[in-house]
Amino acid sequence: MTKARRRHRSVSADRVLNDVADAVGLQEGPPGVRSILRALRRLAPASTKDISRAVGLPVPIVAAVGNELRTRGLITHERPSQLTPAGRAVVTELGMDLTMDATCRTCDGRELVIPEVLEEAVARLDAVMADGPAADMTLDQSKCTSETKVRRVLALLTAGTLPGGSLLLIGDDDLVSLAVAVVGDVLGAPLVDQVTVVDISPEILGYIERVSADLGTRVETVHHDLRDPLPEELHRRFDVAMTDPPYTPEGARLFLSRAVEGLRQGPAHSIFFSFGGKSPDEMLQVQREIMDLGLVTNGYIRNFNEYEGSGILGGVGFFQHLLTTSATAPSQDGGYQGPLYTGDKRSRQRMYECVACGEMFRVGAGAKWASVGALREEGCPNCGKGPFRPGPLVPLGAENQDR
Repeated sequence: MTKARRRHRSVSADRVLNDVADAVGLQEGPPGVRSILRALRRLAPASTKDISRAVGLPVPIVAAVGNELRTRGLITHERPSQLTPAGRAVVTELGMDLTMDATCRTCDGRELVIPEVLEEAVARLDAVMADGPAADMTLDQSKCTSETKVRRVLALLTAGTLPGGSLLLIGDDDLVSLAVAVVGDVLGAPLVDQVTVVDISPEILGYIERVSADLGTRVETVHHDLRDPLPEELHRRFDVAMTDPPYTPEGARLFLSRAVEGLRQGPAHSIFFSFGGKSPDEMLQVQREIMDLGLVTNGYIRNFNEYEGSGILGGVGFFQHLLTTSATAPSQDGGYQGPLYTGDKRSRQRMYECVACGEMFRVGAGAKWASVGALREEGCPNCGKGPFRPGPLVPLGAENQDR
């Protein structure tokens, strides 16, 4: 029996990964840089957005890594980016010169394909979106595409939660209630006994009421701030729930907790949960929230959701099928007053660590440096160097205290 020849790589290739990760302050560390190089090897020439979608990192992070690779002569200055000969040599040295990709070319890894019979539904939903309310960015709204709406309905059908039963939508700026109604209309039969939408936006609710009136699916709308518990009459009433919450751990916990309030008691009831890609540490928080609610993951599809706008996340998000268990219970019994939307958290100060000396500095509204760009331009007050790695948010109420 012969032994496979082992590849020996030099310290220089590993140093590239470490140096670029440190320069950017990348939470994913060297593995994150490695994934970007691998995607460039496989997809090039590729835009920053293409790389972002492939590796699940935000566009600004990919752009920052790209700039560091560019200054080291590893990718081209011309856009879309490609590896230079030096970059290809590093990739080869790291053992990533094999570019096999087993992603299904029919569904593009989304696991569901829209059949021809529902192409009419996609076209009709395009018209619905064109006339609908504008997205409110302060509420983390971003319109998902008509294809995504139909795929979500297909996911409900594939999981066996439709047809029949009752569906609760915790927030519906994506107009999934109308997608359920339109798909049912195209197929010639309602897919659900009743859809109930709970949302804070009167504009969205009013539009859903007007459009759904002639589609044969009964849509109940409830104007409600989800910071407060669901109205009592909605508790333990629904067979299945769906939510696309603000992309913060707090938003995930709150919206999922409200979904749990609305579901019938007992195991194996479904919640379909859409969310944007975050760092491993942030996703750990989200997964802890799911576990604390007594929910388990039954399915997970990356890049299932496509959004118009939402450029920072590459215009995509994941889709997760959760199931209730005998331990499932709401975690947010009372009202919630803390930060919820992305803008709420951006307005707070964050600690940044100087990679060179380890000193920590506050950045944000009311701090000496309003942005990390201002801190970077001035340089570390302690050692004069940098770069700076993002740290934790400053606790509420502590923003005006001395560092």
